[in-house]
Amino acid sequence: MIPPLSTLHAAAARAKPYIHRTPLLRSAAFSKLTGHEVYVKAEMLQKTGSFKPRGMTNKLLQLSPEEKARGAITFSAGNMAQGLAFGAAIAGIKAVVVMPAAASRLKAEATRSYGAEVILHGDVSEAHAHCLGLIEKHGYTFVKFDDPAVMEGHASLALEVLEDLPDLDAIVVPVGGGGLIGGTIMALRASGSKARIFGVEPENADVMRLSLEAGKPVRSPPKPTIADGLAPPFAGERCFPLVRDHAEGITLVSETQLGEAIKLLLMRMKLLAEGAGAASLAGLLTGKLPLKPGSKVVCVLSGGNIDPERLKGVL
Repeated sequence: MIPPLSTLHAAAARAKPYIHRTPLLRSAAFSKLTGHEVYVKAEMLQKTGSFKPRGMTNKLLQLSPEEKARGAITFSAGNMAQGLAFGAAIAGIKAVVVMPAAASRLKAEATRSYGAEVILHGDVSEAHAHCLGLIEKHGYTFVKFDDPAVMEGHASLALEVLEDLPDLDAIVVPVGGGGLIGGTIMALRASGSKARIFGVEPENADVMRLSLEAGKPVRSPPKPTIADGLAPPFAGERCFPLVRDHAEGITLVSETQLGEAIKLLLMRMKLLAEGAGAASLAGLLTGKLPLKPGSKVVCVLSGGNIDPERLKGVL
């Protein structure tokens, strides 16, 4: 499951012309607050406002001519939708995205602006089912968050972290279906890093934690959460064994803790994170991660696409 480091470097090189190398920033405020040396990977400054273009661009640029001709499709609450649309525009192919009817208007409009056809349909589970039906009908190429090429592309984020902070002790990663933490695991372990890897999920969308308890990927419809980007109805089948074998469990955070992390990032670092993006810091601030005092810890801030009205409610 861990690809050769050369494969990950090739994926990073493939996407490099189209994405930003986002900064790794040290936070004196959060270091003092936690007793650790805290850094944040500011991926809200990435193209489309989240990490998703890393993996999506890597995947779509490698499609065969036949797959490109069919067009690509995914289902998403928003950030993966924008990532697919962004990557498809680069690859010169049609993109279709199925989003839950209650998806963020900001994310839906942004996805359309990149040239994708956006279909709003039902809840998260119903959107997934509708996506599968469209694949059956039109033959679209299905791009999933646990596709190996997608995770290999996401690995570039952690490769950048290792370049900037090779002696990090731990990295804290938001977890939805597991694509980002899967790519993080690939990068750290392929590079020989012994850094500890921690996942964070919302209490209202804890499908990876439930999967770890069950010993296999499970389905679990999420409850409403401010971290909508971490609320798929199932854990990724390829992501699950990576998390099981290499991550140190999942820490859960409440809606209140997510909101507080968003507020603190804005006030202390002037960084605007969405709920999913702030989850890693929220997890660290719980004090539940078994870290030695003074550890060098990186919190991955995975995105910043938050609706103004939701932000207003948090503030």
